[in-house]
Formats: sequence, C-alpha cells, structure tokens
Amino acid sequence: MTVDFPLRIGSTAPSPNLNRRGLLRLSALAALSPAVLSCSGPEPDPLVKLSERARTDTELARLTAERHPELAARARAVADARARHGETLRREITRVAGEDSTFPSGSAPEPEIAETPEGAAERLRTALREAQRQAAETAPELSGYRAGLAGSVSAGCASLVEVVA
Repeated sequence: MTVDFPLRIGSTAPSPNLNRRGLLRLSALAALSPAVLSCSGPEPDPLVKLSERARTDTELARLTAERHPELAARARAVADARARHGETLRREITRVAGEDSTFPSGSAPEPEIAETPEGAAERLRTALREAQRQAAETAPELSGYRAGLAGSVSAGCASLVEVVA
C-alpha cells in the first residue's frame, strides 16, 4: 500500500511516496533517538577543575617557599589558603555527587620554580591570576552556594596576588 501526499493543493508536481516499510523505518528511528542521544555522559562538575587548580597552586607555593627563603612566609600563606580552597571545593563536589565522586589520584607534575626570587614571585602571581580568572568565569555557570563558592575562590586568589606582591 502506498500513500500519496500532495505537495500543495492544486499542484501537478509528483508527490513523494511513503509506504508501510518507510513509515516503520521512521518510527524505529524516532524510537531509538532518545537512546542514542543519552549515550553521552553527564557534564563534569565545573568545580573539579577549580579543585585541581588549587592543588597545583598549593604545590607551586610550597616549592617556592622551600627554594626561596626570602619568599617563604608569603608563599606559605598562599599554600595554606589554596589548600583550604581545594579542600572546600572537594567537600562541595562530594556533597553534590555523593560518595561516588572521584578526584584525580596521585600527584601532579612538579611545577617549575624560577631560579631567582623575583621570577618565582612572578610565576606565583601569574598562577594566582589565572586561578582567579578561571574561578570568575566558572561562577556565572553555577547557582546558589556553588556560585558563591567559586566567586569566593576568585576573590581569594585576587587578594593572594597582593600578598605575593
């Protein structure tokens, strides 16, 4: 059986044919569409990147304090603050995702520390500015407490730039 659908009333153009087999194919395709579209996994939590960044910055500040005694007090203050940022972010990620949340295991590659104290301080300021920018860009993607947390991390990083200055 073939069903003819006119393109327009009064049209003399040939109309496309849709038979039962074609209709079955279309209905099967429509039925499978949600299954195919749902194959992509959920979006990763945006706070995970901020948490990883805090961990990297903590290590950078810790190594800076070890290698440059004249920067030790300021670098330790940065390391302590960024470690608290990371811990707070991880707690929030775990709260939302439950016990199933996973964090990168192992240690990040050791960051490079400049030979001179001035270079090391500049490297630390650059890392903090980048962390501040990343958190500021993440905050509008979130809502409620999580947006406030990202904003707070951004503000904290901005103030830490001044600590190192």
